[in-house]
Amino acid sequence: MSAAEKWVPEFEGQRPPFEAGNMLALKSGWRSPRLVGPIAEELIAAILEDPHTDYLREARFRPAVIAWAQVEARVALYERYMEGMSMEQRLESSQGRTSPEEQLRRLDANALTHRGRLGLDPLSAARLGKDIAATRVDLASLLADERDADGGAPRGA
Repeated sequence: MSAAEKWVPEFEGQRPPFEAGNMLALKSGWRSPRLVGPIAEELIAAILEDPHTDYLREARFRPAVIAWAQVEARVALYERYMEGMSMEQRLESSQGRTSPEEQLRRLDANALTHRGRLGLDPLSAARLGKDIAATRVDLASLLADERDADGGAPRGA
């Protein structure tokens, strides 16, 4: 027997208690770990599958990848929430309350920052590629200089 079947109203018209895990009070869901989590996990799986972002598979990137995926999930949920709003509703704000349009702008700016840090937009990907290439060239010249300093003898000889 469920909790709802055991429940007895204290007065006429009283509704039964909410079931665990209900979403009746949920509006946009952008703050709900239950909704953000699954979307973020899908985004993480997709980005780690991409051969162009294989560097993100390293454990040291895991917290940054999770943070990026969570904010992208929040943006998606908030955009979905705003789809049914008129422009007037989107721009409406009151004292102490941010308008939905401004809230979306803030979430989007946060997502943009995370994308840039991970090399997920064209400009940051180009910069990251340039830095990686420069590091490889520097490492190769360092090894060549070391080999020349040793008189061309292989290391450990």
